Amino acid sequence: MSNSKEAAVRKFLALFHTAKLDLEKIRAALAPDARWQAVVPLANVVYGADAICAEAERQYRIYKDCDCELLNIASSGDTVFTERVDRVRLIDGGKEIITNVAGVFTVDDQDRIVFWREYWDMLDIAGQIGISGETMRELMDTRVDV
Repeated sequence: MSNSKEAAVRKFLALFHTAKLDLEKIRAALAPDARWQAVVPLANVVYGADAICAEAERQYRIYKDCDCELLNIASSGDTVFTERVDRVRLIDGGKEIITNVAGVFTVDDQDRIVFWREYWDMLDIAGQIGISGETMRELMDTRVDV
């Protein structure tokens, strides 16, 4: 059975996993002081809806498209847990990258995302792309000036 917090996360994931980001809709789905950690524990936390949108836009500069298959979703209180398979096709060469992701979302009383953190194997992705783990870490450096 779904609840409003799970529905908010489903809607958010649908916005984020597309060929073209709608930053205004993504920003509206986020609390103004939202946080995002793209790879726990390696990536820095991005603070604020504007910075999250800027970081998403930066990452999408290398994607031709992105898709998300939601395998499982569950919630407890204001926390929503997701298990997904994400597929990204890169602009450069059209290579498809596939990864298993566990995403954890904290959702406020207005059903906006407050804290979004993702757990996935960065070295697996680096191997699929054909780069070193260190280069992958540099690509995922989420320091954004807004």
